[in-house]
Amino acid sequence: MGFRKSRFVHDIPWRINSVPFTSRRYHLDTSLSPTHFNLSRCLSQQGWKVTRFNCLSSINDKVLLFNEAAAQTLEYKHLLAQLVADYCPQIAPQTFCVDEGNWQEVVHHLVGIHAQLPPHEKLVWILKPALLNNGQHIRLFDTPEALAAHYVHSKRMGGMHVLQRYLSPHLLRDDRKYSIRLFVILTNYDGAFCYKDGYFNVALHPYVEDFSDLRPHLTNEHLLDPEVNVIQIPASRFAQFSHYLPQIDAILQQVLQGLRYDFPEAFRCSRQRTLALFGFDFMVDSHERVWLLEANHGPCFPIDDHHPLQAHLYQGFWQGLIHSFIEPIADNRPVKRIDYPHFNKVL
Repeated sequence: MGFRKSRFVHDIPWRINSVPFTSRRYHLDTSLSPTHFNLSRCLSQQGWKVTRFNCLSSINDKVLLFNEAAAQTLEYKHLLAQLVADYCPQIAPQTFCVDEGNWQEVVHHLVGIHAQLPPHEKLVWILKPALLNNGQHIRLFDTPEALAAHYVHSKRMGGMHVLQRYLSPHLLRDDRKYSIRLFVILTNYDGAFCYKDGYFNVALHPYVEDFSDLRPHLTNEHLLDPEVNVIQIPASRFAQFSHYLPQIDAILQQVLQGLRYDFPEAFRCSRQRTLALFGFDFMVDSHERVWLLEANHGPCFPIDDHHPLQAHLYQGFWQGLIHSFIEPIADNRPVKRIDYPHFNKVL
């Protein structure tokens, strides 16, 4: 992992707010991920004390060790596609898992689908590597022949991919595509919860029918590093967001119920309470129907104090996470006494 920061929060020159004294102690390796780094910083700001000894901490890295198989089923696009196909295929665009062994079969299937299209109607497919995020190696194809040409080319990325029907027509904002990112907390002791705010990823480039330039069509934060591809706006600033939330909650409930059915052990706490942070991405079509796109485990939370969403979104998120999850875990608080004022229960 390329993320590298100082291991202990007292080595980091962040401003610490004046807070009441607390004797709570934590031990987090901030070099592991932006989640570890941000959580460590916010605990310190709230007066928690860092300790170099795991045995003296009430919160440590083990808290973020949610069941790996269940987490990967959401994170890896081909596993999520299979989960959705098994339990709730109606929540996501039509999707195929593609690799070197079956691409010809998939192309043949697409030929049949395109043959049934009405005259002048177009159908576009988006090909994504199953294990990568941030728009890397994504391709768009408007014919089965174009997909076949890609697979016979020697200079292409191998491995498992997902081929997904490109949503069209989709709902635009100021002639630009957008997606919605929401944060979901999975626990092994009290189900799963969705934070009540998130953000819209709005493409910087106006939508066009030409697919040679991916920037108007993808709402990933970065496509060509270090160029930013979107503007991020808190979801709560959009009046229509509250209209989409019931659909989003219903989608999350169906996906996570399927996940719990396949991995019941992930949602049972034998000893250590654990949790996982996910970013779920959604898109809205022209009929205002919400679709699930993908999920990212331990999303790349900003660590810069001057990030535009730090004050308007992330500060409240981390404070809510500590209040409803971290403090109850540290206190071993009974589940019935935990309150979740900033989260909706989705499992």
